[in-house]
Amino acid sequence: MIRCRLPELMDQPLLDEHEYTHALDALNRINRMLGTDQVLYARLRKVNGGDPSSVLDLGSGGGGFLGYIASQNADGTDQMLLGLDKSAFAIRQAERWQAENIRWLCADVLHMPLVHNSVDWVTSSLFLHHFDDEVVVDILRAASQVARKGVVMADLTRSRPALALTWLTTRLTSRSHVFHIDGPRSVRAAFRPRELQRLAESAGLKGARVTRRFPFRMFLIWRKASERTL
Repeated sequence: MIRCRLPELMDQPLLDEHEYTHALDALNRINRMLGTDQVLYARLRKVNGGDPSSVLDLGSGGGGFLGYIASQNADGTDQMLLGLDKSAFAIRQAERWQAENIRWLCADVLHMPLVHNSVDWVTSSLFLHHFDDEVVVDILRAASQVARKGVVMADLTRSRPALALTWLTTRLTSRSHVFHIDGPRSVRAAFRPRELQRLAESAGLKGARVTRRFPFRMFLIWRKASERTL
């Protein structure tokens, strides 16, 4: 199955706000239902050796992943949680839906107003497949510069079974027309693990690991060399 990246409706600037809201909500729910948020958080805690003190989530959308982290911080540990998205509408929705202590930043991922080594970990969930190969390399390179410790990212994997399951799941879990269209398009645009591994290496993320996880998900984990020696 050849990678085919078609424009997703959620990426269109003139998308109806009612439809956009339903699609963002559906993405939050499906990530929680399929365990994507839970597994991404578990892998982040494992590679960090406990709860990280600061996380930057790229393409944060409706803020579901950062909201999940905040909900797990029952002991009141001080954390800096920062979500970045280029959509001002998505940022406003995330502010409404998620915990008050999460900070939100409306900016382009390739022009982040953040200095190098300003957060412990940079994450993303179902974000990288939105871009062409060379842009993904630029995103990973930018993420590695902003991160003090490393990068932990989750995304779809591309296959015909994944396409069929996504088509069915989007229709069973939501009435959002945008979600119905964008879900299958996301699978067609997704990378395979070896492809994402190659892009990470091109971005200079030496030692990065890409692993599969059911159902049809993969995780990219990279620690800075200074962290690997600890």
